[in-house]
Amino acid sequence: MADVAGLIYAVAQSPWALGALVGLLVIDGFFPLVPGETMVVTLAALGASGHGPDPVAVLVVATAATMVGDGIAFLIGRSIHPARWVWMRGSKAQTGLLWASGRIERNPGAILVGAKFLPFVRVAVTMTAGASDLPVWRYLVFSLLSATVYTAYHVGVAVTAGGLFIANPFVGLAASIAFGLLSATVIAGIHRIVTGRAERARTAASGEFPSKSR
Repeated sequence: MADVAGLIYAVAQSPWALGALVGLLVIDGFFPLVPGETMVVTLAALGASGHGPDPVAVLVVATAATMVGDGIAFLIGRSIHPARWVWMRGSKAQTGLLWASGRIERNPGAILVGAKFLPFVRVAVTMTAGASDLPVWRYLVFSLLSATVYTAYHVGVAVTAGGLFIANPFVGLAASIAFGLLSATVIAGIHRIVTGRAERARTAASGEFPSKSR
């Protein structure tokens, strides 16, 4: 067990760890099926206990990489409307598109920041921002804000857990990941409630009625 722990610490402290972090977060920006935020939490938690990179370095690198990944999603939305992507036709992605389409131009800052905590929704929102008339310079300002808030949250959770369980870094790592999953679940639940109410209000205003199964 000690050998395994030593190997994990060695990998976390190597320059390749931050390189892997960059790669995962860039891909995560337009294809949210890679463990980008888990890597952020892992490196920051291990770093807080002295077995990984400096958490400040994780924060800076992860914020920059997140902006790059989001920028790719934005450019994709500029070129190809997100509704045309096959993988964006699922219920989660479509919910994100519907939620974002009517709001991104009115309040892009709040939408881009809030959506960062919902994997499929954040990609849909960023692509929708690209497909909208939102100026690039305004998007970059909000992208920096959302990437910083999102990354700082995960690094903060990891550093707190890593500091509390400094004698056992893996317990701190497990605690920070568990807290991240719990908070993501809560945020997703709130999002479903809000979008559900908005959809019911839209349906009522348009005079539509939900179809009944026969």
